[in-house]
Amino acid sequence: MSTAWYHGSREAFCRTDCLEIVNQLAGRCAQESLAAEQDQHAEWAQSIQILMSTLGSGLVALQSALHAPECERVRTVILEYDFRRRGLRLDCVLLADGCVLVVEFKRSKCGAAEREQVTRYAVSLLEFHARTREAAERREVIVVPILVQTRVTRPRPPTWPGIGGRVWEQMTNSPIVCDGNSLPIALRIAIEKRTSDRCIAELEWLQSEFSPSSTIIDAAISLYGGHNVAAVHQHGAAIEQIQRVTHCVRDCIDEALRTARRVIICVSGAPGAGKTLVGLDLVLRGQHVKDSVFITGNTPLVDVLTRSLQASYRAQTRRGDGLVAGFRRDDAALISEGATFKIVKAHHFLGRRGSPHGQSDGRILIFDEAQRTYRKGHRAAGTVLERDEAELILRAQSMTFPDGGLIVVALIGHNQAIGRGELGGQAWLTAAERQGWQVAIDDETLMLLPVDIVNRWRLSPARHRLQSGHLLQSLRYYRNASLERWADSVMRGETNEARQTADLMSVEGDRVWLSRQLPECKNFMRRKLASSDRYGLIASGQGRRLAAEGLFVDRKPDIAKWMLCPEGDCRSSNALEDVQNQYQIQGLEVDGAIVCWDLDLRRSNGGWSAYKLVGSKWGRDRRIDVAQNGYRVLLTRARRALVIFVPRGDESGEDDTRPAEEYDRIAEFLLDCGACRIDHAPTHR
Repeated sequence: MSTAWYHGSREAFCRTDCLEIVNQLAGRCAQESLAAEQDQHAEWAQSIQILMSTLGSGLVALQSALHAPECERVRTVILEYDFRRRGLRLDCVLLADGCVLVVEFKRSKCGAAEREQVTRYAVSLLEFHARTREAAERREVIVVPILVQTRVTRPRPPTWPGIGGRVWEQMTNSPIVCDGNSLPIALRIAIEKRTSDRCIAELEWLQSEFSPSSTIIDAAISLYGGHNVAAVHQHGAAIEQIQRVTHCVRDCIDEALRTARRVIICVSGAPGAGKTLVGLDLVLRGQHVKDSVFITGNTPLVDVLTRSLQASYRAQTRRGDGLVAGFRRDDAALISEGATFKIVKAHHFLGRRGSPHGQSDGRILIFDEAQRTYRKGHRAAGTVLERDEAELILRAQSMTFPDGGLIVVALIGHNQAIGRGELGGQAWLTAAERQGWQVAIDDETLMLLPVDIVNRWRLSPARHRLQSGHLLQSLRYYRNASLERWADSVMRGETNEARQTADLMSVEGDRVWLSRQLPECKNFMRRKLASSDRYGLIASGQGRRLAAEGLFVDRKPDIAKWMLCPEGDCRSSNALEDVQNQYQIQGLEVDGAIVCWDLDLRRSNGGWSAYKLVGSKWGRDRRIDVAQNGYRVLLTRARRALVIFVPRGDESGEDDTRPAEEYDRIAEFLLDCGACRIDHAPTHR
């Protein structure tokens, strides 16, 4: 299936009825499981009418308006091109003699954001689309972004901003802006400035590989070396285990490529043990940089990493201590965004139908949070998966690369499956069996999986015993491993075990704190941590009755701003106003966390029970493991200070969604597990 919803020659496009093209786009839209809104159909139709009236060699309008035979040099029309790797869909690409024209349609007057968008699309083609970049480097084509305002009352005539003057010498400094009537003029302006008559063939362009330039790779590596992302903070803890595991995985990758084998390499670890660091190191350093990509289903982590890398680039340009990979300050926004090409959201990799698009992402895929892949039949990205997601990934790679070695490094978090339909780490071993792949896994990682998987794979000839693949020690803080043991004991209901761990933490100079008053929690956190530290409110995504306390778990504030905005910014986590849920905060960390506990996970009959709020009533939830894993994530986000807030509920008894006795049972159990009341804490920081 083509990566473009429509493509054809200029002549074929011009003689095809507009409605027929709209129907073709709508058909592909349905195939891609997108909701085609009526106004989108109208915009498509209007855009197509503009192009047809402009490009049709026999149309009277073209002859009278342009009087420019150069428009006949447009050879190919490509509509709705899915630039999958970047998560972009380009409205229109025109392949002409000496030109690649990137056309974006907007229905209203366009400002700086719209200009930047179409410019970014053009830069993405130059940096990531191999055939476009190759032709530009040979000076066979120029790349011209064109912004078309389809609804504008007082249009300005399009002007030419010129070629060159920046790192992309074959691209304009800014887009040509026009309206529908003046689009022929814009096309003529662009085509007249060509430096060659060479044209990229239609299928050659559509089948081009994804192949990032060396400069953008250099930018990514340079930024990664200097970023300040909280999600992968190291805190000076010993990192020998990360280096050991990374070295072992690299050796396994080298061997698999040398012998042309298809191998899943499993790396496991508790929250904060450094799995993400291992993955980023593999894709940003070493000899396989150009053939590897970091893929994650953890969208918030991608957003925070991207925003932080952009901030790092801006900081370096302000200091003037050497621009990253030689890029100019004026190009900072485009380059800092492009430098994160190594970090890809999982649904951009598979596409909306869970199938390969025919583009190459590389032979080495690093999947972070690999335990979060979905089972067959689960609805993901608007469609029902026809197979388990892990199996679809292996099949996609096998179809893209029918020969030679292939590697998937699965970074598996233990007890971190927090969504319904998630299969856990065993999904990759099951997929390997079905697709005929081998598995490299050490004994410790294997023993974390279900018994039937362990029994099938312990002595399997398809298994290679990895020398080191499990990360034992947390890097978050010197006592974080104790906190993780405490959280695990709490979730398993082991009161004595949890209290012993809490006593050990107390000897080391730290505790888990608890309060029944939210203002007390906030004041305590502000006293305990400095303003330069990062702290915030987190809660379960099912904790909807926390709304009575002013905490709205469904709001989902911008996670990057929450994690990165400074003290004093109301969007910052330090403002202690917005709350993030476990889906947003998984894979991230803060210095101090206030975990807000609701009745979605409560004590009953000596154990934990899960509930969901349906309408105005709490109902039992059968997925107790998902609820417990969600709270495991919440309880292990803090590097230095953990405070648990358990509301008092409605003591009047009028609100049966907030029974005070249920909240009391939770608080009493946590205190029995060794949590300490805030009013017993010392007053000094």
